[in-house]
Amino acid sequence: MTEAIEDQIRKKVEHLEKLVALKASDLYVEISKTTAHHKSGEFFRAEFSLLSAGEKFRSEEEADDLYSAIDIAKDELAQMLRTRKDKKLSLFRRGAQRVKNMLRGFGGREDKEA
Repeated sequence: MTEAIEDQIRKKVEHLEKLVALKASDLYVEISKTTAHHKSGEFFRAEFSLLSAGEKFRSEEEADDLYSAIDIAKDELAQMLRTRKDKKLSLFRRGAQRVKNMLRGFGGREDKEA
């Protein structure tokens, strides 16, 4: 692996750090060159595997350019992380709204008759 490829991967991983705390996670990056099953030309494969808070995320991409394979695989992983974050936030908000509505019922405002 060349230094340029390693720098590219580090830049992409820095972007993922904004979505998840990588210090408390395990991130594995695998890159390879595949040629045996293609009719012509070289194809590169990039795979990102992330284990964070008991959840597993994995993205894999094949492309004719290594850098584009890395970019696409990273983008897929970032989208999975954003979706998870949005889902957790909406579930929290939904639960908080139910608690709020339940507490409103204990206030006695609805029981007063005029």
